[in-house]
Amino acid sequence: MNRPDASMTLLRDLQEGALEPEYREGSRRPPSRLRFGFTVTLLVLLITVAALQTTRGAGTAADQRAQLLERIASARTQQAELSSQVTSLEGEIRDLGDAAIGDPAEQQRQEALEAVTGAVAVSGEGVIVEVGDAPGASNAQGLVLDSDLTRLVNGLWEAGAEAVSINGQRLTVLTPIRSAGAAITVDYVSLSPPYTLQAIGNPATLPARFNETDAAQWWHYLTQNYGLTLSIKVSEDDLELPADSGMTLRYAERG
Repeated sequence: MNRPDASMTLLRDLQEGALEPEYREGSRRPPSRLRFGFTVTLLVLLITVAALQTTRGAGTAADQRAQLLERIASARTQQAELSSQVTSLEGEIRDLGDAAIGDPAEQQRQEALEAVTGAVAVSGEGVIVEVGDAPGASNAQGLVLDSDLTRLVNGLWEAGAEAVSINGQRLTVLTPIRSAGAAITVDYVSLSPPYTLQAIGNPATLPARFNETDAAQWWHYLTQNYGLTLSIKVSEDDLELPADSGMTLRYAERG
């Protein structure tokens, strides 16, 4: 039995035969070289434009980074100059205060209070405590937190420390230790681990008395269970602790 479309064979032959042989041959020819060359040229042009844009963008980013680094360096220089001026002015204020008091006994009492409150720089024997995050820490359990530093500082005070600093920042009863994102701020200055605490006090008794505090027990727990690090040693030389830059005299009363 013939296919239903068998009667269409003659019609298809007539339709195909109606085309000239040259036309049929031309329709089978591959694209011309001119079209191929145009395509290649267009691709090269697009690649060149993309490369130029990338190079120009990289140059702009480098210039912006250099300008930002220059501004940061300038701001740090200005900050150092202002800090120096503040220190100089505080010295003048202290001298004027001493002159106003007049009484040598009162002056000596004021100097003792300034040392305790952090209003002036102090020096003396003491210990150095260094704490840090657990090696390869990937979560908060292996990081030193602001509460951990607070406990450590309180433990040093309890053990008899007379003055304490963290990474060069003097601590007083008014100094905040807080978290700010991934960093810890001491007196609103961002610090990075490891954290070095300098504590002025009797080096013969300070380490042993610290080991008896709750802070020492807490840090022993952190080092044993979460890999945080802690070391404490007696300083070979006298420690030099700066004054608290945020300490200002608000009022005074003669007793």
